[in-house]
Amino acid sequence: MRGCAIILMYHNIGIPPKDAVLRSLYVTPRMFKFQMCYLKEAGFEVIALTDIAKLACKGNSARRLVALTFDDGYRDFYDNAFPVLRRYGFPSTVFVVSDLAGKENMWDSAEGKAREKLLDWKEISRLSKEGVTFGSHTKSHPFLSRLSPLEAEEEVAGSKAFLEEKLQTPVESFCYPYGDYDDRIVTIVRNAGYKAAVTTKRGLVHSGDDPLELRRSFIRFSTHPLLFMYKVHSLYEDRKGARI
Repeated sequence: MRGCAIILMYHNIGIPPKDAVLRSLYVTPRMFKFQMCYLKEAGFEVIALTDIAKLACKGNSARRLVALTFDDGYRDFYDNAFPVLRRYGFPSTVFVVSDLAGKENMWDSAEGKAREKLLDWKEISRLSKEGVTFGSHTKSHPFLSRLSPLEAEEEVAGSKAFLEEKLQTPVESFCYPYGDYDDRIVTIVRNAGYKAAVTTKRGLVHSGDDPLELRRSFIRFSTHPLLFMYKVHSLYEDRKGARI
């Protein structure tokens, strides 16, 4: 694999409700266990997202590197994902919507999507002490490119400051809600002091990539075992992301 790493993107780790509009956002606990077991048995090295961002600046690696990211901060991470990650000693990054911790995914209500519980501060604090890294997914999950400069700065920098106050630790990673951003937003993220930021663009991480525009591989409900293996072993994500 010529890319130096792959970043896996997850949302819900759970069974999708029967009326779920976007079943693709779910990975069943059983499938998640298989995927983590496979990474371990196949010899992949799971490292922190910020370490992969540093590699993007330094150059390619011969190691088989993976980072695990979880968008939105759903409570099912606590119940279904973290016990598996702890078993294998895998680091992970969870992106939380700071103003909605302990509530529900309000941003999805207009779309008629299933309402899901989000991690509360007690759970976030406990996970942080157990080694889970938390990043910002803004304060309220807006389309950042539609906001004024001051509004966007408050969502990006304000969420960072609030998370750092609550967790008493630096918050160095950011996730663009809906994958929506432009050059103006990247500048705001950079000025806020983030070291890594992830997009929804498909592809591997390569030498020379901007650490604030990192590509990922979306792991979906329909990602069956053979496709998962193909994703992590090949240039499939680069082809899908039109990078080769």
